[in-house]
Amino acid sequence: MSRTPQSRILAAEPYTQWEPGVHSPGSACGPATLAAMMEYWHTRQGADFIPGSKHFGTKAAHINYIYSRHSGRAWGMSVRSFVRAANGYIRSASGKDGNTGRQHHVAVFNDMDRYKAEIDAGRPVALKFDKWFSFRWQGKYAYDYHWVLGTGYEEPAGGSGPVLLVQDNGLKLKDGGYRQGQERRIPYNPNRAVITMVSLNITGF
Repeated sequence: MSRTPQSRILAAEPYTQWEPGVHSPGSACGPATLAAMMEYWHTRQGADFIPGSKHFGTKAAHINYIYSRHSGRAWGMSVRSFVRAANGYIRSASGKDGNTGRQHHVAVFNDMDRYKAEIDAGRPVALKFDKWFSFRWQGKYAYDYHWVLGTGYEEPAGGSGPVLLVQDNGLKLKDGGYRQGQERRIPYNPNRAVITMVSLNITGF
């Protein structure tokens, strides 16, 4: 009996680290990913205590705020810095209204079943690709070093393995222009050795 294909995609707003107004676009993939994650929680999950892009005026300003206030660095954002940034962003937002019943949890893992469970629960997952600190220097992967927002998955029929659906944060073009962030399909198994996943759950709001 053949397996039925499975898929799930969340309607997350794409962010673009290369758009005009982003101060340090070459190292803004982490802040752009976190901004997109927070925007999703604000608009799609109803966590309106979290400031989204409208609070800052533009997506570029949202990215810049996270970069300058929450661990953006010229050499990129480590997983530890991303976790610290997510915690700091939410705590800063929570402090404005004094809601003591609100709780949030940030977790780090690399497990496709757990990733799928997060997506099925309506929660996007930040994904870091990093072959340098994974000591996979000679490998060929979707990205050498990059943060993206995982917004879905596919389980194709035929046993080819799961596919990550991600928002890629855009692309700088050779002519000096840029491409807006868009959805990309990335096979999980060939890239799993260099992937770190960071999930976020917020309750009590």
